[in-house]
Amino acid sequence: MRFSIGQFLHDRDKGGDTTFAVYQALKQCRADNCTALLFPKSTYHFWPDKALERHVYISNHDEGGLRRIAFPIFDMHDLTIDGQGSEFIFHGPMIPFMLEYAERLTLKNLTIDWERPMFEQGAVVEAGADFFDIQMPSDVDYRFIRDRLVFAFGHRQEEVWGFDEIDPATRAHAYQSGDRISWDAFKELKLSEIGPGRIRAEGPLRHRPTVGNVLAMRFGRRENPGIMLKDCSSTRIERVAIHHAPGMGLVAQRCTDIRLHAFDVKLRAGTNRLVTATADATHFANCRGLIELSHCLFENQLDDPCNVHGIYGQITELISEDTVLVKLVHEMQKGVEIVAAGDAIRFARHDSLIGYAKARARKTERISGDYFLLSLDDLPDGLKVGDVIENMTWIPDLEVRHCEVRANRARGFLITTAGEVLLENNTISAPGAGIKISGDANSWYESGAVRDVTIRGNTFLDCNYCCPDWGRAVIDIDPEIENPEAGEEYYHRNIRIENNEFRTFDTGLVHGHSIDGFIFRNNKISASGSYPRHHFMKRAIELRKVRNVRITGNEAKDGPLSMRINGQSLLEGDAIEDEL
Repeated sequence: MRFSIGQFLHDRDKGGDTTFAVYQALKQCRADNCTALLFPKSTYHFWPDKALERHVYISNHDEGGLRRIAFPIFDMHDLTIDGQGSEFIFHGPMIPFMLEYAERLTLKNLTIDWERPMFEQGAVVEAGADFFDIQMPSDVDYRFIRDRLVFAFGHRQEEVWGFDEIDPATRAHAYQSGDRISWDAFKELKLSEIGPGRIRAEGPLRHRPTVGNVLAMRFGRRENPGIMLKDCSSTRIERVAIHHAPGMGLVAQRCTDIRLHAFDVKLRAGTNRLVTATADATHFANCRGLIELSHCLFENQLDDPCNVHGIYGQITELISEDTVLVKLVHEMQKGVEIVAAGDAIRFARHDSLIGYAKARARKTERISGDYFLLSLDDLPDGLKVGDVIENMTWIPDLEVRHCEVRANRARGFLITTAGEVLLENNTISAPGAGIKISGDANSWYESGAVRDVTIRGNTFLDCNYCCPDWGRAVIDIDPEIENPEAGEEYYHRNIRIENNEFRTFDTGLVHGHSIDGFIFRNNKISASGSYPRHHFMKRAIELRKVRNVRITGNEAKDGPLSMRINGQSLLEGDAIEDEL
């Protein structure tokens, strides 16, 4: 059975708010087990007023409060939602699509955008040693409340908390701008209106923006992704574009088998906007099966294009001989389910991140968004308060092919999964590391150590042009270990970087530590001359606490690659201790 949204639109709704018609349509689809919900090609608008309201914990988003959801796709299966080329325009704070306990769902042929985005832009018109002036467009409304610059979003007034400097020539972050007039640096500035539409920022400048560049003004919370997937299986998203989201483009947590094909987070043609999503383009937490991305474009989002990771939980109390109290430490991980009965658990020391024991979860009991009780079949010997747990059942494989990354804030692909990883035939340009392989139990608590990564046939274009804010090299392998030189174990394993092309303006290609099994071979390196050298890294490859290393067959215009391996300065071709 197939439904058209037109069957549920009243005359008063046509051209207006489609939200309640979608709610009714989905309810009927669930009752009748329909196979498709079709939208005749048009522009559809959605407001939060009549949207379903629900409390949702979303990984790597600000927690707290209720969300309004335009498409609440809960407990449904074998359904295709086909926009047939339609535009879906959202107004104010809401989640466009949320899928929960959905099986074999397909979204395709639609675009997602906001009528009023959760950022503003202004041009830098003057800059001095301790000030810079911003000229706002004449059609932008703003206010000053208690000396704070404020914009409206939905029915809320939101204070600006940071600036991102964007070069209109490249439509990317300005060279070496980073986050240096945002976050804590922004708090040191005093803003005032000195003329019609002209705003002055005064104070100690950690970075002086360039006259003629654009400042994206960030306000509001990282609150509502464009698409939210939770406890879903076999989800396909095809030919979907997100032009804006007041959060991430897509978030998936505890999902199995996700395929994104021609899923774009990209600028809307015909507008002067220089920002898409206000955080990551795509984000996967505690998933399993295969995550597959193909022919996707991720541009101008204000964080990474793709992050795949698990979540470390911290043991805070030993309750009994088989039960511990576990805390979700980072504010943006609160309430996210990281373990369920039957899952395999690994224990690791918080300072070394090295696993020392395994067990199986017998029961979990949520106490709050911060804490849950975890009962296990057996507690390991030597367990200490402060150790962390990692879920070894929910670990995905990742394949990324023929995708393009450009002009976003921060890094490229963040890979923190022990599954099989293949990045092949992609084009990557980012102001930080093009690929970052990390893991930590002191900040974001994002797990897991990689075991099988192939980075092959990709083109890296001018990465790390805001160094060292978001990385030290084009590929940065940096598990955040308190004392990375201590102990005999290695955190990451089996990383192969081969047959790629690096077009770069600077020296650093790879920086890494705590790796067993590293191959860098048959890559081509050329100078782009796009930016001045920043000389953060003195050698092309710098590795420490590594073994089983092979670096061979690479072509560089400047001759053999310079390297520093385990404290030894080398050129490619020199003998490397413990070669494979």
